[in-house]
Amino acid sequence: MNVKKTQLARLIAALAGVGTLATGGAVLAQEPAAEELAAEEEEAIEEVVVLGRFRAAATDIVSERLASDVPVDMLDAALISRVGDSNVASALRRVPGVTLVQDQFVYVRGLGERYSSTQLNGAVIPSPDLTRNVLPLNIFPAEIIDALSVSKGYSPDLPAAFGGGNINIRTRAIPEDAQFSFTVNTGWNSEHSENGFSYAGGGDDSIGTDDGTRELPTAITNGIQQYRGNFSPNNIQSLARQAGSPISIAQAQSDNRALATSLNRNLDLRPKDNPADLEAEVTGGYKWYLNDDWDVGFLAIADYSNKWRNRQRFFRSVTEPEQTFAEAIRTINQVTLTGGLNAGVNFLDDHKFNALGMFIRNTEDEATFSQACTLGQFNDCGTTSTRERLEDIRFEQRDLEIFQLSGEHVLGEDTFDRLPFLGFLRGFTGTKGSWFYTDSTAETNLPNETRVRFVEDIDPTTGETLASRVRSVNNAAEFRFGDLIDEVENWGGEISVPFTGAGYDLELSAGGSYTRKGRSYEQTVLGLGPTVNNVNFDNEIADGAISDVFSDDNLNNPLYGYELFIGIGQFGTESYAAGQITDAGFGKFDLMLNDTWRFSGGARWENFKQVSVPIDYLAFSEPRIPLSADEIEQSVIATDEWYPAFSATYIKPEFWAPEFQFRVSWSETATRPDLREISTSVYIDPLTEARVIGNPNLRPAELSNFDIRGEWFWDSDNFTISAFYKDIKDPIETIQGGATEDNIVFNFINADSAELYGVEIEGLKGLGFLSNYGWTDAFYVAGNVTLSDSEVVIPATAGGNLTNRTRELTQQSPWVANLQLGYDSIDGRHGATLVYNAFGERIFFAGINGVDDAYEQPFHSVDFVYSFFPTDQWTIKLRFQNILDQTTRIDQRDPNGNEVRVLEQTVGTSFLLDIKWGF
Repeated sequence: MNVKKTQLARLIAALAGVGTLATGGAVLAQEPAAEELAAEEEEAIEEVVVLGRFRAAATDIVSERLASDVPVDMLDAALISRVGDSNVASALRRVPGVTLVQDQFVYVRGLGERYSSTQLNGAVIPSPDLTRNVLPLNIFPAEIIDALSVSKGYSPDLPAAFGGGNINIRTRAIPEDAQFSFTVNTGWNSEHSENGFSYAGGGDDSIGTDDGTRELPTAITNGIQQYRGNFSPNNIQSLARQAGSPISIAQAQSDNRALATSLNRNLDLRPKDNPADLEAEVTGGYKWYLNDDWDVGFLAIADYSNKWRNRQRFFRSVTEPEQTFAEAIRTINQVTLTGGLNAGVNFLDDHKFNALGMFIRNTEDEATFSQACTLGQFNDCGTTSTRERLEDIRFEQRDLEIFQLSGEHVLGEDTFDRLPFLGFLRGFTGTKGSWFYTDSTAETNLPNETRVRFVEDIDPTTGETLASRVRSVNNAAEFRFGDLIDEVENWGGEISVPFTGAGYDLELSAGGSYTRKGRSYEQTVLGLGPTVNNVNFDNEIADGAISDVFSDDNLNNPLYGYELFIGIGQFGTESYAAGQITDAGFGKFDLMLNDTWRFSGGARWENFKQVSVPIDYLAFSEPRIPLSADEIEQSVIATDEWYPAFSATYIKPEFWAPEFQFRVSWSETATRPDLREISTSVYIDPLTEARVIGNPNLRPAELSNFDIRGEWFWDSDNFTISAFYKDIKDPIETIQGGATEDNIVFNFINADSAELYGVEIEGLKGLGFLSNYGWTDAFYVAGNVTLSDSEVVIPATAGGNLTNRTRELTQQSPWVANLQLGYDSIDGRHGATLVYNAFGERIFFAGINGVDDAYEQPFHSVDFVYSFFPTDQWTIKLRFQNILDQTTRIDQRDPNGNEVRVLEQTVGTSFLLDIKWGF
């Protein structure tokens, strides 16, 4: 089935113009002269004892920030380790102007995840997220990271899909000498308790994969073909009659129930006392120097993590909070597996060849127990005697496989000495070239996501549950099976040629890239329950456990009226296929005048094509793609545009600091609709459980970006202040459309315009000046603050009865703060960091029908990390996270102005212990 879907995705991609080829580009990295490098290395060795581990690491990334021709913020592995973040998403919230949404997506400068692009070592990679085309960054463990680079300013060698910023995840490089380390981690969260839930899963759950227990049964897949996508007894009888083998309706009903018995119905939730966290990591690498010219090396990493968390979640209706509400307890078991091998060959210091293979698995196994009161369905639980109970199971396995080849080359003197036949190129000494090829696949599997509906009899005075029974409805038990495949092929190259004259240095570069992406998603939804309110069902078996209510004996007993439905509960076609092709080329200049003025800029050309179509896998008498060829052609998004950029930098050493730079930059970029967002297929957002419907008429948004930045760098301290402004034409916004009490619907529109502006302040300062006795030399403070504002204007013709058509951008925070107080002992044996991160209230979703917008409330995260280095080989680290025990909270005002907490979810306080040995 996967092969067929992959081929289908490629077919859809062909509709968008597969086959157009171009050369590709990579990010230019400027290197300081060898004498400067040697001086910096010697200075770093002298300073490490004085500065401490963290501040020495901070100075290591300063040179790269200075060398960049556009504003860029960076985190390296040492800084990430210092604050105790476990994945890329958590680490990026330490960057100025970056906020974390749903623990996996980052918003840069208040713009949603669609406005930020993510690359791995400069290459595009696919997303395993079911509901978004963007990459969930929590799947990347911190252990694989060498550095994180966030480009706030646009440069032509970056993808034109640039809004808030470009995030480049750089993986760990091959070591210069032998390296080995082993780390074990354990921990506990305050939400650990016996109040959690679990169920009978599969034998391979501990490694994050299903052993077949949950998979869609062969009997169901064969039945879809045999009964042409319709399991109703009437259809089964009709098809039998057409085939010349007539059967009775009773036999057809029996055949239907036989299909139901193939489903896994061992779904009983049972109390779970969560175990402690467990994580283990092994890394090892070596480099062999074969002779004076050649060396070869590798770095291997393996990481395993198994964590359990309880989350309590509370929902309330904004209009009837006392009558319509729900409380849920979610137990989540997250298993992460990471394996990577980076191998490289170097010829001289001029030519580097690298191959990277990486596998990442991130699986979440979730069991949820919830109780709900709904006005109009179960009435007010405080005055009547019934309420609804839901028991949900969701097992989501996300796998990402990456293969990369890359090379960097310089025409240096060593090259000409060893390869004299290249002597005719001496006039181009210093010319650099780079290339890359990436082939990656993301796959997400949701086997047997289930929901079972109960009715509970309660004491209206105390709320105590007196009795419970499975609801007598045709979808009393609901089963969903989903499979996503996202494939990306990305390759490109770049060449740069230097020119030097009296008082100037000029570098001209050009390159290009080609990206092909195919994505397909198939979902099957089944409902099982009595066809009508069945007295026998209610009186005899409904009050049993799930596995008993839906046992083989009960299913096969015609007295209980069971029937299996396929496609039940769907609002439309939930499966789809999509394709995307991007051909790109760029030209760029970088001019330095008298070591004082630097001008850089250029333009990028991108030919972009994208199409997404719904697919109905249950259609047999009609086309499975419910669109005509003309409709498919009309739904293709195609652009052929140039995206210019220009920046100017004024360099003045000893202007308040040894190093000072003042930057100004401008660029024109675009943000395109997600593959999901242009399809008319329907999907369910896992956080809000809302139905989300795409809009094939969406247009790409166009952005004008303006940045100003001043940077001061001392030996170990630094200070930066930035101002930014973005003018957006046709911004893409999520709005709430039609809805019922049971089903909220979101869709997408192009607003008229939006603007975003703000200021970022960042700094690092040692506290030695506070004392004449030296005891404060070991302390430092660091942090950043972002202040911003925005406005989006939504036209009156847009769908939905929005309350506010002029408002802030969704998820834009008026302020974001990151603060650190650190300690590094003079002897280098101890380190401690107190970390604070918070954001101002931000719109979570827009309100309709007179109800105000829903705002996510500030989350004040306080963490503490202590590190002890008893020897050069051993490291012991203690981490305390969310010390203030903050919760996720969303508030909304009703039409009368009353504030209602519509959602609240616990996070808990975590205690973690790491022990590492290595050399």
